[in-house]
Amino acid sequence: MVAMPDTLVALLRDWHSVPVATTGADGMPNVAAKSVTVRDPETIVWGELYFMQTYENLMRHPVASLCVWDWNPPFTAYKVKGRVAIHRHDEVAASLDKSVWAGHSAEFAARTEEMAAVVLTVEEIYDQTPRLEAAGMRIA
Repeated sequence: MVAMPDTLVALLRDWHSVPVATTGADGMPNVAAKSVTVRDPETIVWGELYFMQTYENLMRHPVASLCVWDWNPPFTAYKVKGRVAIHRHDEVAASLDKSVWAGHSAEFAARTEEMAAVVLTVEEIYDQTPRLEAAGMRIA
């Protein structure tokens, strides 16, 4: 477990949704937008509402990667990798608030009762800032 730098935490808190990558049973990548929250500097959480491809991939292979970037120069960007634990019908899932489904249509509001919490423990962080001296470098 590694701690995210303050700039990464701030970016994650500013974004509503970030691209999250998982691996399918056939080895093919899957990317989906997830509304994330930062629980602490080592932990990112999102609610799983749909229980489709991302959920199935995480049940089979509980690892994920996400990225986030600053839209303004100097375009700071990060990639985060880690292991996930999926929580259903427990206090972790119940602690997710309605902010994780903001932007979803009203038909999904009822799903918050059955929502799973995906808890990613940060294991690796990479600098994805577009500059020759750092792009792709592991920083934690």
